[in-house]
Amino acid sequence: YGIGVLVFFGFAAKAGLFPLHIWLPNAYTLAPAPASALLSCLLTKTGVFGIMMITAKIFFHDAPWGNFMLILGMITMLMGAILALFSINLKRTLACSSMSQIGFMMVGIAMQGILGEHNALAASGTLLHFINHSMLKLVLFLSAGVVFMNLHELDLNKIKGFGRDKLLLKVVFLMALLGIGGIPFWNGYVSKTLLHESIVEYIHILEEAGQSVFYMKTVEYLFLFAGGLTLAYMTKIFVAVFVEKNSHPLPVQKQGAYLNPVNKVILALCALALPVCGMLPHLTQDRISAVGVTFLGAHAPDHAVEYFAWVNLKGAVISLIVGAAVYFLFVRTVLMRENEQGETVYLDRWPAWLNLEEKVYRPLLLGVLPFIGGFFARLAGTLTDGFISLLRMAIFNSDNARVIPPEDKYFSAYTDGETDKTVYREGFARSLLMIGIGLAIAMLYILI
Repeated sequence: YGIGVLVFFGFAAKAGLFPLHIWLPNAYTLAPAPASALLSCLLTKTGVFGIMMITAKIFFHDAPWGNFMLILGMITMLMGAILALFSINLKRTLACSSMSQIGFMMVGIAMQGILGEHNALAASGTLLHFINHSMLKLVLFLSAGVVFMNLHELDLNKIKGFGRDKLLLKVVFLMALLGIGGIPFWNGYVSKTLLHESIVEYIHILEEAGQSVFYMKTVEYLFLFAGGLTLAYMTKIFVAVFVEKNSHPLPVQKQGAYLNPVNKVILALCALALPVCGMLPHLTQDRISAVGVTFLGAHAPDHAVEYFAWVNLKGAVISLIVGAAVYFLFVRTVLMRENEQGETVYLDRWPAWLNLEEKVYRPLLLGVLPFIGGFFARLAGTLTDGFISLLRMAIFNSDNARVIPPEDKYFSAYTDGETDKTVYREGFARSLLMIGIGLAIAMLYILI
C-alpha cells in the first residue's frame, strides 16, 4: 500500500486530482485554446490511465484501495464543480469542470475495486466517461477559443452576449453543455448512468447482505448533486455568452467572419458526434466499452443496459432538478446582481482565504519545509561536529578537542604552520563522499 500510494500520487498530480489540483485551473486558463483542449482531452488522461492501471493490475478487486480512491474522487468531483460555479472566467470554468469530471472517473475506478467481480458497470462507465469527456472538452475549449480569438477576453462580464447572433456556435456549445450535463440522448448521459448504476448495484449488494448502506447512499446523493452543479455552472456560462444582452459594445478586434468555413465544419462535426453517441448507445458506446473492459479486468455486462428506462432516467432527472435549483436560487441571487443601469453583473465571490496555493502550498513549500530542512541540517552538522570532537579526545587524547597537525589532515582541513594557509587533504567529508559513491555503485550493480 505504501508503494501504491506513492505511485498513485505521481499519477494524481498529472491528472489534477485533489490535493494536487492547484496547477490545473491556471494552466488551462492561460494556455491557448488548442493547448487547453489538448491538456484536457489527452494529457491529464495519462494520469487517469495510470491510476486505472494501478487499480486493475496491482490492487485488483481491492476494496480498501477502492475506498481510499473513492474519498479522493468524491472530493475532487465536488470541489471542481464548486470552483467552476464561482468562476467568472470562461476558460477557468471549463478548467475546473475538467477537474470535476476527473473526479467522476475516479469514482468509477474506485467502484471497480469495491465491487470486485461485479465491476462490469463501473469499468464500462469509467472507460466511456474517459472517452466522452475528451470529446466534450474538445468542443468546449475550441468554442472558448473562438470567443477569445474574436474578443481577446474571457471575463463573463466582458464577453457577455457575444454569441447571441451566432447560431452555429450557440448550437455547438449547447450540444457540449447537454452532453457534459448528463442529459438523456447525449453521450455524457450514457457514461454517467453506468457510473451511477455501479453505485446503486453496490447498495443492493449491501442490502442483501444486511449491511448498512448509509455511506454508499451518501456517495450516491453527492454524485447526483455534483451532476446538478455541472448543469448549473454550464448554464451560467451559456446564458452569459449566448442569451444575455450587453449594453456596452463588445471589444471585437478580429476583422471579417468570427469563424472561417473550415473551422465551422470541424466544430459542427465534433458537436454532431455527441448526440449521435447518446441516441445510439448500443451501437456506439457499448461497442467501445466492450473493447476495453477486459483490459481493466472486467467482463462485459451480463445483459444490455436499458439506458432510457425510468430506473436510469431517474438519476438524470434528479440532477436536472438540482441544477435548476442551484442556478435560480444561488447563481442568480448570490453570484449575480444588477448594477445602476439595470445590467446583470457576474460577481467573483470566492473567498480569498480559500486559495490553497497562496494560503497553504506556497507557505508550506517556501517557508515551513525549508525551515524544517534547515533545522535538521544544522542539527546533523552540530551532532557530527560533536562526534568528531569526542573522537579527537578519545583517540588523540586532546583535552580541548583540538588536534595539532599533521593529525587533523585525516578529518578535513588545517592551517599550515609555515605558510599560514588552509591546506585541504584527504578529509572526513571526502571520505564520506567516496563511501556514498561506492554504495550507489554497489546498488546499481545489484539492481542491474
